Amino acid sequence: MPEQMNDSSYFIPPELVIDIFLRLPVKTLIRCTSVCKSWYALIRNPNFVALHFNSNGSYRPECRDNGYVLLGCTNFCHIVCDRSFKSLYAVETPFAVGPNRKSSLNFIGSCNGLLCLAPGLEYNLGNDVYIWNPSIRSHKKLPPSQFSDEFTDERWMVSRLGFGFHESTNDYKVIRLIYFPECRNFTSVDAAPLVEVYSLKTDSWRIIRTEVPPIVTQSVVTFHKGFFYWMGFKSIRDDPMENYIMSFDLDNEKFKEIQQPSVDFPFSLLSVRGSSGSLFAIYSKFFGGQNDILVLWKMDEYSKSWTKAYTIQCNRGVWWTIGFTKSGKFLYANLEKKLVSFDLESLETQVHDLGISFSRSAVDINYMESLLLFDH
Repeated sequence: MPEQMNDSSYFIPPELVIDIFLRLPVKTLIRCTSVCKSWYALIRNPNFVALHFNSNGSYRPECRDNGYVLLGCTNFCHIVCDRSFKSLYAVETPFAVGPNRKSSLNFIGSCNGLLCLAPGLEYNLGNDVYIWNPSIRSHKKLPPSQFSDEFTDERWMVSRLGFGFHESTNDYKVIRLIYFPECRNFTSVDAAPLVEVYSLKTDSWRIIRTEVPPIVTQSVVTFHKGFFYWMGFKSIRDDPMENYIMSFDLDNEKFKEIQQPSVDFPFSLLSVRGSSGSLFAIYSKFFGGQNDILVLWKMDEYSKSWTKAYTIQCNRGVWWTIGFTKSGKFLYANLEKKLVSFDLESLETQVHDLGISFSRSAVDINYMESLLLFDH
C-alpha cells in the first residue's frame, strides 16, 4: 500500500455517513461523537436527532420489536426485556434519592425515550421536576412553578403531574395540578386546583385558566393520543367516595369527566392505561388479598363506549397495576411484589422473580432508546 494516498481516498459523501449513522444504535453513536469534531456536530444536530428517532424502525428492523421495562429503586434504574424479563443493564439516576417518601423516586411518564421524574413528589409544590434520557445520561431540570412565590409551607398542597408529547406542536409538555387539601389524608379540598403547563420548546410554565371538574385526582396519570387521564374521586365529605375518570386535552386545553363502564359493585377502579390505539380502565374485585380478579375494560375510540375485554385471576393478589408492554402483555405486581405478566393473546399468566427491588412509583413500560435531548 502506498505511503502517500490522495486525500480524496478518504472522502465519504455526507449523505452516506448519515445513512450509516441512522442504522447505528444509540450507544454506538455516543461513542462516535468522540472520533472527530464533524461527527460530534452531526450526531448532536437537532435534525439528525429527530431523523434518527423517526427512522428507528425502518433502518433497523430489529428495533421494531424491542420493548423495555424500566424498574427504579433507590439510585438505579434497571432496564429489563419485556419478552424474556431478563435484566439487561442498570443506569444510575441523575440525582441522589432516598427510601423515604420525601425523597423517593417517582416516574411521572415517558415519551420517545424521555422520562419525566419528580423525586419526593407528595405534599409539596413538586418543583424538583426533571426530564431525563437514560440512554445518553442527559437530564434537564425544569424551572420553578409559576406559583412558587405565592405559597408558603404553612398551607397544605398536593401536586399532580403528567408528561406527554404534543404532536401538533412537536413539543414535550408537563402538566401540573395543585390541590389544597383540608387535611393530610386528602379526602377533600377547599378550592379547585391551579393548573399550569410546561413546554420543553420554550422552557417555561404557562398558567391555564380553565374549569376543572370537582375530581380529586390520584398520582398515577396516563398519557394517550394527546390526552392525559387521571382516576380520582369527588370531594364529598359525607357520602362514600366513588371513583371517577378525568381527562385533559392538550389541543384545546380543557378538562372533561369521562363516563365509566357499567361495572357492578364491589368492583373498584384501580387505574386507566393506554395500549396501542386503545384506552383501558382497570377494575378489581378483592377477596381478602388472595385470588383477586382484575377486569380490563376497553374504550371504543369512536363511540366512547366500554367493552369488557379481559378478566384476570390473580392468585397472589394485586399490589399495583403497571400497564401494557410493547410485546402484548399486561403487567401488574402481586402482593409479594413480584412482576406478573398476562399475555393478551394466549391469556396465560406468568410470575417473574427478577431479584430486583423496585418502587411502585418508579416503573415505566414505555422506555425506548433515543438521542432526544442530546442537542440540548
